[in-house]
Amino acid sequence: MRKLLLLLVATAALAAPVAAQASATTEKVPFDADVLACNGDVIHISGTLLSIFTETATPSGGFVVSSHFQPQGIKGVDLTTGTPYVATGLTRDILVVSPKGGSTETFVNRFHIQATRGAESFIVSEVFHVTVNANGDVTASVDNFSSTC
Repeated sequence: MRKLLLLLVATAALAAPVAAQASATTEKVPFDADVLACNGDVIHISGTLLSIFTETATPSGGFVVSSHFQPQGIKGVDLTTGTPYVATGLTRDILVVSPKGGSTETFVNRFHIQATRGAESFIVSEVFHVTVNANGDVTASVDNFSSTC
C-alpha cells in the first residue's frame, strides 16, 4: 500500500505543470535630490533608496516584472529656513504579459516629504494603470496624479 501511495505521489508530481521561474535583485542606492517646497523654497533630500526588482516566468509562457522603491533614512533640509524634513513612501510598478501578447501594468507612487517642525509637508500621489489586449488595443487606462501641501 505504501509503495502504491508513493508511486501515485511521484506520478502526480511529474504530471504537475513546471513551476514558475523567478529572479529578484535587491539594491540600496544612494539618493540625492532637490525638491521645491510648497512655499517655493528648495528642500535638499538625501539618503538611501531600497530598490527591489523581480522577474517571473509563468508556467503558461507569460511573465511578470515588478519594481519596488522605498526610502530608507532619507532626510532633508529647507535650504532657506533650515526646517528638517523626512522622506517616506513607496513606489511600485507591476507589468504582467500574457503568452498571447496582452499585458497589464499598474504603477503606484506615494512620496511624502514630511516637515518635522510645523512647516507644510509635500505629498505626491500617482496611480497609473493600462490594459492592452493581444491585438495591441488599449482596453483600460487610468492616470491619477496629485500633489498636495
